[in-house]
Amino acid sequence: MQNQVANSYVDRLKNIIFILVEPQHALNVGMAIRAMMNTGLTRLRVVRPREWDPFIISAAAHRSEAFQERIEFFDDLDEALHDVNLVISTSNRRRELSPEILPPDELAPIIFEHARVGTPAILFGREDWGLPNEVVYRSHYQLYIPTDPSYASLNLAQAVLLTGYELRRFALHPRADLPTVQVDPKDPPASEGEFRAGVTMILEALGRAGFFKPGQEPAKRMKIDRLLRRTKPTRSEAALLRAMGHVLYRELACSRFAEKWERQKQGKRPNRGHTHADTDENHGR
Repeated sequence: MQNQVANSYVDRLKNIIFILVEPQHALNVGMAIRAMMNTGLTRLRVVRPREWDPFIISAAAHRSEAFQERIEFFDDLDEALHDVNLVISTSNRRRELSPEILPPDELAPIIFEHARVGTPAILFGREDWGLPNEVVYRSHYQLYIPTDPSYASLNLAQAVLLTGYELRRFALHPRADLPTVQVDPKDPPASEGEFRAGVTMILEALGRAGFFKPGQEPAKRMKIDRLLRRTKPTRSEAALLRAMGHVLYRELACSRFAEKWERQKQGKRPNRGHTHADTDENHGR
């Protein structure tokens, strides 16, 4: 029985996606691929690599040609995350607005539970400065590896190897003492694409209503995104969010906010001396 449980977790390794965001050097990519192959991880996505040389990659990761053929390339991170049901950023730097920060062994049961019904993803940043704040802020969790604070930085391949090792260790020997989440297969967690569609609709409705003040819109949009993301909506809840935003947007399009919103988008000043009430009164004359 115990072997069957372990085997089911090992099978879920195939659903976990590692995403390299703007890797700078082919040798580092090759070492990261080698680390993934060492730990039984098979799905790699790469976003805007600066350098890509299959010969250098193969020199670092022998017999990786079949693995390299399965790599998915993207020009945009949103596209790389469209079908992902859990987003985890890797960074040892604590930020003011960081999501919940956990080491890989404590994140493992959460990742494997999401892998049971979909595809969770772990993001690794570029070698020189890691992941930008806006990417970390849009994650469900932040993964950190407890290194010595006096020399905390890991290179890309080390981070991939240590993360992959903890995932494989959990797959082979699942731990019941770690906290996890319960995922309902009948209503699984929303994919990033489904979540983004709902949030975008809500933000558009708020914009049309005049909620965002000049100069505050980017920060407020990010905070609203984080607020809704912390609820970890299911697929049906994300659809509900989108429907709510659509109805609000449609109704506001017929209201007095519509003209003001359109003028703001075009960079024009709102016409403060003209209202629907004035129009109706004039027609009445």
